[in-house]
Amino acid sequence: MSKIFIFVGAITIWLDAVSALRTWLVVLPFIGVLVDILAMWLKAFVSPVFFWLHVPGGGLFAAVFAYVSLRALWEMWFIAMPKSRHRS
Repeated sequence: MSKIFIFVGAITIWLDAVSALRTWLVVLPFIGVLVDILAMWLKAFVSPVFFWLHVPGGGLFAAVFAYVSLRALWEMWFIAMPKSRHRS
């Protein structure tokens, strides 16, 4: 799991986006995992009703991972490089 965080964070750093957006894209997966772990503990020690917290925790991580992956692919494939950066 930690390798996935490193992978997503490294890709996020290279995105052509505002610094605040990149910061949130690095922080949000960690929040998702914390919510997921919190759900596990609440489910075990408080009430089984807290099982539903696994969905937003995992969903947050999945949404950020999907956004970063698709945005990186879009920037690589569909945004034209300036002519000065082309190899001759």
